[in-house]
Amino acid sequence: MELKNSLYKIIGINRDSQIAQIELLRECAIYKAHFPEQPITPGVCIIQIATELLKEILDLPLSLKELVNAKFLSVINPVNTISCSCQFQKLTELPEDRIKVSAIFSDESTVYAKLSLIYAKYE
Repeated sequence: MELKNSLYKIIGINRDSQIAQIELLRECAIYKAHFPEQPITPGVCIIQIATELLKEILDLPLSLKELVNAKFLSVINPVNTISCSCQFQKLTELPEDRIKVSAIFSDESTVYAKLSLIYAKYE
């Protein structure tokens, strides 16, 4: 299930620096359920957002194969955090058409999540 334009929208992408700026859509049904009156972005949604943004930046069809590491350092609350960025680093080509990458979700003052992910390219 794609979350773009329901949970978040892209407000800017820099393919050269591999950074995407997103705005969280706090009226999304996910926030109403997780949790009422105290919405937070679920970790699984953060991983899905990273996947969607990497596909957009690389303009490649990708499938998440492995979550190597996930550190959720601060809660992403769409009321307090209206926008944040996702920066991709350490993009490494692996055998069998796989890509390993690190993704960092942050804003000017807070790092929210650090992910290490492996994707497979597919046609």
